[in-house]
Amino acid sequence: MTTSPKGHPFEHIDYDVGQMNSLHGHLEDAADEVATMQLVLRNLTDNLEGRGQALDRAKSMAGDVAAAFASPAARIRRIKGIVLAYGRGAEEHGGRANQLMATVTAAQASAETARADLTDAQTELSTWQRSDEYAAWSSGEETATPSTSLRARDERYREAVSSAQTSSSSASADLEEAWASWERSFESWDDAYARAVTALASVDDDYVSAADVATLASLADADSPAEVAAIWDTLTDAQKEHCIQTYPGFIGNLEGVPYEYRIAANTRMLEQADGVEWGEPLDTTIDRLLTEYRERDGLPIALNLWDKNQPTAAVLYVDGYSFDPENPTDPLNGVENLNVLIGGMMSEAGQIRDWSQSARDLNAVTNGKSATIAWFGYDTPNFATVGSSEQARVGAELLTNALRGLDLAAPEGARTTVIAHSYGTTTAFLAVGSASDNLGVDNLISLGSAGLTDQALGEDPGRGMDFSGTALFATRGPNDWVSLLGRTFSDHSIDPDSLEGVTTFQSDGEHLADGSYLDYTPGHGTHSEANLPIGAVVNDGGYLQDGSESFANIANIINYGEPLTTDDR
Repeated sequence: MTTSPKGHPFEHIDYDVGQMNSLHGHLEDAADEVATMQLVLRNLTDNLEGRGQALDRAKSMAGDVAAAFASPAARIRRIKGIVLAYGRGAEEHGGRANQLMATVTAAQASAETARADLTDAQTELSTWQRSDEYAAWSSGEETATPSTSLRARDERYREAVSSAQTSSSSASADLEEAWASWERSFESWDDAYARAVTALASVDDDYVSAADVATLASLADADSPAEVAAIWDTLTDAQKEHCIQTYPGFIGNLEGVPYEYRIAANTRMLEQADGVEWGEPLDTTIDRLLTEYRERDGLPIALNLWDKNQPTAAVLYVDGYSFDPENPTDPLNGVENLNVLIGGMMSEAGQIRDWSQSARDLNAVTNGKSATIAWFGYDTPNFATVGSSEQARVGAELLTNALRGLDLAAPEGARTTVIAHSYGTTTAFLAVGSASDNLGVDNLISLGSAGLTDQALGEDPGRGMDFSGTALFATRGPNDWVSLLGRTFSDHSIDPDSLEGVTTFQSDGEHLADGSYLDYTPGHGTHSEANLPIGAVVNDGGYLQDGSESFANIANIINYGEPLTTDDR
């Protein structure tokens, strides 16, 4: 079960009462500190003895600072109240919804058992009614078994069906009531969350105007890209432009907002950030992302420069498309192939130049109009953390939302291929395999996988992975021992080659019938890197290097649904 009858996500509501109480206490302390500072400054203003310009200036400055503290003090008190109100709502309604999940699950199991019992009883009755013995008895013929015994048997079968129908109806009613109770609690929590979002949006009148509060709150409170898109469609052109200009960081990362508006918002963010020195490596990342946009039509459909341990972004490259800020149009119009590139350990937006080349190379070799996204959407692990799947779980949640947004934006009939490398396979396979659908992903390709996990996202990780509707492919270069290390010393040890239905292909070099040669992948890298350290360039060739056997196979999968050279050749 992933959704309720009303379509609410059937998921555990995460909240931490202790953390919220602690935050409330810290805010209260901060408010007291501000009040104390105001009192000291006002005492200086009113009671500082002496005469002279210096003292007058000091008293005036103290008064100005005390007055300036009034607005922050008011904001702190507002935030404190919002945290307290939401904490109570989360504890009361969110906690109740979480408790009721077990009731719903048990009721669902009981209903399924009752339906199975009814099916069994109906089958037994049907089998009896089709028997020769029943036919003879019901027509009044003589039978070897006494008529009274046959009548008793017939009544027993019919009574079993009647009893099973009653039990099934009762179990269905219990399930309906369990769902209704859970949905009431969920909706009450959701309302509390929406009120908190609305209140936070208006807590600082210098940032969010009162006129924008309702719009931003409704967008922030939407549960899916489809809901965001529906809200966005209700806005006028002037309102959309206002949101882009005033809140670019919010609009630029909101799945469901059409890509052309997100590109406009994110390029605005990049250009604003470019005017400030932030220090390395952020300055270089901003410069490279801007270069991609200005010189190579690399369109930022997601951008978060500050909120995570590393800058995150998603950059879209579309065959034959250039963005016009004065007349933005849908970049995916007419696209037939959609590709998503996902890097592994220590991949980040500052490495966009190599990934940009691969994205544009893929667009050039695939049939029909193509678009490729280089996705750097989460904090990737380093050597110390790569053994844990925790960052993959966080990344998979973000990737799930991004793929749902892409599926919503994709033209009808377009085919989507996700191409993941190293730890990126851990993330990508977790996202697609955990979803209730295939997230619109037609092909999922593993390159030098660092290993997969079978612990799905959500409240029931033990349910395993389901890749129905998605064709799976995998390869590992013969000298790629880093990927083997990733699987050996980690909690993500599953070889993608072992998955049911996976097609494996070669990346060790191949002479083709026409005399051309496809290069081998010399190590673990995607773009000419060796095994260790990551990024050391010692050989030409990589999993995503144009001219390699791996790259040729990827292109053939996109074009024809199968690799050019397979392991069983």
